[in-house]
Amino acid sequence: MNQPGTLPLLGPAPLEAPIAWQGGRWITRSEYLVHVERLAQRLPDTRRALVLCTDRYHFLVAFGALLLREHSALLPPSIAPRMLDEIGTEHEAGRVDDALVEAAMLDARGGTADVPRIAAGHIAAVLFTSGSTGRPKPQAKTWAELHGATRRAMERFRVDLARHNIVATVPAQHSYGLESSALYALLGPNTVHCGQPLYPADVCAALGAMEAPRMLVTTPLHLDVCLRAELEWPDVVQIVSATAPLERPLAERAEATFRAPLNEVYGCSEAGAIASRRPCADTAWLPYADITVRVDGAECTVHSPHLPTPRPLADRIRIEDDGRFTLLGRSSDQIKIAGKRISLSELNHRLLAIDGVEQGSFVMRDTPDARLAAVVVAPTLSVPDIRNHLAMAIDPVFMPRPLVRVPELQRTGTGKLRRAYLLELVAEHLAPYGSRRAT
Repeated sequence: MNQPGTLPLLGPAPLEAPIAWQGGRWITRSEYLVHVERLAQRLPDTRRALVLCTDRYHFLVAFGALLLREHSALLPPSIAPRMLDEIGTEHEAGRVDDALVEAAMLDARGGTADVPRIAAGHIAAVLFTSGSTGRPKPQAKTWAELHGATRRAMERFRVDLARHNIVATVPAQHSYGLESSALYALLGPNTVHCGQPLYPADVCAALGAMEAPRMLVTTPLHLDVCLRAELEWPDVVQIVSATAPLERPLAERAEATFRAPLNEVYGCSEAGAIASRRPCADTAWLPYADITVRVDGAECTVHSPHLPTPRPLADRIRIEDDGRFTLLGRSSDQIKIAGKRISLSELNHRLLAIDGVEQGSFVMRDTPDARLAAVVVAPTLSVPDIRNHLAMAIDPVFMPRPLVRVPELQRTGTGKLRRAYLLELVAEHLAPYGSRRAT
């Protein structure tokens, strides 16, 4: 029975249809509802809970149980103990992990035919910015916002009417991972693989375990690693990528290897996913249905019926005549040194274009003179080699000092580099110099 001001926990797919692939078998939507009911009885009494499940089906059960209890799911950007403690303390939150969900599933018996309805205005999830440029900031999302954003995204990628079997390399705790894997399964006819495969062989095996039509939800970093592995990939009908800019050469390699179109998603934690493009064919972004992007001076905002208020965008944008838009760089990305301006994204593009540089990033140091540094993974190049290449591509005032070579870089689950982490690497490099000026 429809209740005013409520929205269903599940989309219109039949209850006997599968929602997830776990442990070598399909789990039906009817079974899912039973698991949700049992877990709801075991949840901590706190009104908020950190969802720490790494198994994607366990995440679905935890998310549904919290909604059933009218609680809110806190989705942390990292499982670092200090960050979890800080978020949990600040929000007076309990915790839900894989062990708690597994215990509830073992206790599940019987079935149910009733799909719960959730108050549209209920705070279903609290997402957090990645913290790549500072302290993670909470972003509360109502059930109506998540419903509206997911419906528009599924319509764009044509996964709203026919079942697609999804393998995702991104965590469900991330805005992109939540929408493109968990919510695609809850609110659409789709299924998700329970895992979060990272290594190429694991991604390939996960895709092989699922029936066609398969869909891969991933990031540029994961995609690049998979292509370098030169494996025989199962057929997919489409690839979706987000969280970092996707260069056209990588997109072309991916489409040739997987024999499928690759679509890139644009969005942010504040507004969710709002637009897409196919990098092999387009440079401009096409907003989802009913979504408009507006520019007023230096301010960019997103407007849509599913958003209660306009949401700000951190990027600088140019609106095209046909309603599409082009990104000009992040507002916080612009730096000025000695009267000259450039964006960090442009500097990173020049750095990563150097043959032999596998990974790397510029970072603005917290010093009075606003000096730039860079951290680089380049096993076959020396620091002077890298500097010589950069000298041909950037103005001398933007030359990083220091330029730190490291054997590897630790990234978040969505492939991002946290600014605080880069600054720690720079500080470790400079420590032996004491107060002397290191270059």
